[in-house]
Amino acid sequence: MRRSGITFGIAAALVFVVLASSGARTQQVFRGGVDLVNVTATVTDKDGRFISGLTQEDFIVYDDGKAQEIVSFSSERVPVSLGIVLDVSGSMSAPQLATARRAIRRFAYDLLGVDDELFLAEFAHTTRMLQTWTTDRETLNRALDRTRTQGGTALYDAVRATLPFAATGVHGKKALLVLSDGNDTSSRTETKRLQEIIRSMEVLVYALGVEADGADINEGALRKFTEDTGGRTEIIKGFENLDAATARLAAELNQQYVIGYSTPHQKDGKWHAIKVEVKGRRGLMIRARSGYVAVS
Repeated sequence: MRRSGITFGIAAALVFVVLASSGARTQQVFRGGVDLVNVTATVTDKDGRFISGLTQEDFIVYDDGKAQEIVSFSSERVPVSLGIVLDVSGSMSAPQLATARRAIRRFAYDLLGVDDELFLAEFAHTTRMLQTWTTDRETLNRALDRTRTQGGTALYDAVRATLPFAATGVHGKKALLVLSDGNDTSSRTETKRLQEIIRSMEVLVYALGVEADGADINEGALRKFTEDTGGRTEIIKGFENLDAATARLAAELNQQYVIGYSTPHQKDGKWHAIKVEVKGRRGLMIRARSGYVAVS
């Protein structure tokens, strides 16, 4: 275990929001006088099967529509700093919460790498950090045992509060997983503001929305805060299918490409679009973050 547990609400986000993808750094990494933009790319075929074996020469990366020289590339599995944010609002029954706990335990113990670090937060009408960054699975397990169902669902507030903390992970690849069974009912954070915060950070955001007991999931709202990051939203029919969904997520984290290029821009504070392509391969689906803000 690397850091002890804390609790926090939405006010913490106002303190942490100035943080970037690694401690106090921004999403660009300064090395030898050159600002590097790092892009995690997931490549699949039309049936969702991961495409492995690609090389640096197979990729083209565009920055504001102009092809860039790739200066760093990795197709190897790299460790991830992954925050898990669990919905414990009143709509979550005791059996459903128990199923979610089991799926998270299997995800952490059996599907992720031993060097992957994790944190766990729960949210209802407020957000509470149950365990900060740790690689000790037993420590995470004890934190899972402390989850309890509460009141309303402040989903956007929870993402706003935990995303900057996810950005402080020690590993180059950082991700946030939100697991929820319902729609936002009580957040003070507006969707537009949340999108702005997400786009300012280099964190992959994933959402698993579980449809159960007739509950509707606002898939469009979830996609608004996952797609810009290179992550994704998956809607699951029932808690019994959580294990399969987390297995798919682990497989994705294990089979991504990491691409780096030197930014062609000054630190202008503006948004710059990123597009990743694979040469000569039709029908492939490529997910990567949609851009970055060039800041110092």
